Amino acid sequence: MTYKNKSKRKFAVLLGVACCGTVAAVSAQDDLASFAAPLNVQYERPGVDFAQYDKLMINDLDVDNTKIVPPPWTEGQTFRWEISERNVGALQKEFHESMRDQISGNGGYEIVTRPGEGVMELTLTIVSFMPYAERKEKVITKGSGEMQISVEVRDAKTGVLLAIYEGPQEVGKEYNENTDFSRQQNLKMLFDSWGRRVRLAMDEDRQ
Repeated sequence: MTYKNKSKRKFAVLLGVACCGTVAAVSAQDDLASFAAPLNVQYERPGVDFAQYDKLMINDLDVDNTKIVPPPWTEGQTFRWEISERNVGALQKEFHESMRDQISGNGGYEIVTRPGEGVMELTLTIVSFMPYAERKEKVITKGSGEMQISVEVRDAKTGVLLAIYEGPQEVGKEYNENTDFSRQQNLKMLFDSWGRRVRLAMDEDRQ
């Protein structure tokens, strides 16, 4: 096995890819990383050496075309959920803060805003979101909902597509009252977990 193949495998494993027993591997290493569900490989460019990337350019969380899916138990009922501009702003801020803290904190990796040598570009898209309750509904739910996400990885300098990973994610795993605070905390934990996975992957590729 060459170093490049080993590097690619490590990055895929720790980013959360559901292959080769990776769920157990991630869980054993880090509780925060294992909070997010593993993703499926949709595409990986052959022979990529992820160890050549020591900086990240993280685009805004893509929610432009996110589809809101009513939970199945509301069939036949009116279900309202909107992602307002204000909510999008708060979502972007929380996402970038979590990614920065987990990836750059404690001597981590630089997050940049422009393409360059050794820069890997990440774009995360929320394809759909199924909230378990309306915003003001007074209920207790296990987590806040489920989302389908897609992660696109590119060489930021050349624009070459390196990988695409997709899969479902639970937004929270504990029973809580349906409040703005609980929803925000569940999202933060998920964003932190995504950032932690990327950090572990980059660490592993340098060992």
